[in-house]
Amino acid sequence: MGKKEKPPKEDLVVVKNSTPFLLVLPALITLVAIVIYPMFWSLYYSLHQYNPIVGAAKWIGLANYKWLFTSTRFWKSVLHLVYYLGVAVGAEMILAVVVALLLYELIKSRTVQLILLVIFIIPMMMPPSVVGVIWRFILNPMGGVVNAILYYVFGKEPINWLGPKLALTSVIIADIWEWTSLPLMIIYSGRVSLPQSVYEAARVDGATPWMTLTRITLPMLRELIAIAFILRFMDAYKYIDKVTVMTAGGPGGASELPSYLGYLIGVQQFNIGEATALVWVIALGSVFIITEFIKFMKKVLYAQRIH
Repeated sequence: MGKKEKPPKEDLVVVKNSTPFLLVLPALITLVAIVIYPMFWSLYYSLHQYNPIVGAAKWIGLANYKWLFTSTRFWKSVLHLVYYLGVAVGAEMILAVVVALLLYELIKSRTVQLILLVIFIIPMMMPPSVVGVIWRFILNPMGGVVNAILYYVFGKEPINWLGPKLALTSVIIADIWEWTSLPLMIIYSGRVSLPQSVYEAARVDGATPWMTLTRITLPMLRELIAIAFILRFMDAYKYIDKVTVMTAGGPGGASELPSYLGYLIGVQQFNIGEATALVWVIALGSVFIITEFIKFMKKVLYAQRIH
């Protein structure tokens, strides 16, 4: 019998098709229109003195950035931001971890857990401006619910919650009430997904609840906690809504944050050059902070895998 002849190789046919490009074209146009173009537009005007009411833009180089870094008002707002991020985001993360673990460990009925989760989520589903109005009434120095309770229950005189000393703290309280549920949902979902076999083995070995928490639960949830923190940090970093509604940055700039200061300069005063310079500083600052935090978390997780 003769050898079977191999079938002839088919020539590779290259088909030029523009369909994939056309499919991504709308997304590309949208990206350019709402992200890339505004970025370059704002960078251009941050190097100019520009007020659309007064006249055309005038090139001034880095003068807007020099003004910004020598402005006492700007650095004061940065200190307010550090205080806000440290207290609000820190308290939200701690409360989220505690509530999520208590909800899972103490309440055995999944139906009750879900009902409580829905209740916790309700504040987050409200518009921030509405939350600001609600808490402005609650903390009103003249007849607010909090002052009424303090007076009739504890006999204390009314506290000026929206005054210079407590204005930013009052905004932080409202923010904690609204946004704790975001990391709470993430951490609760992570706790539900942890394998029960690990906990059964720990119980067999005689591990105490504290050992189980510190050596099993929290290390296994560390990555999710970090993700929840980053998400909450990025949202809190550009915080503006409740400040606008509750205090309008006052009194006397006591609750001004950098993003709100940018709003005042750009939208109310029409100093586009100074506002865009401020926006770029805020954006680059956030990128730097998030990048450093991610590097830190990678080192921590790598060290955890080694040990």
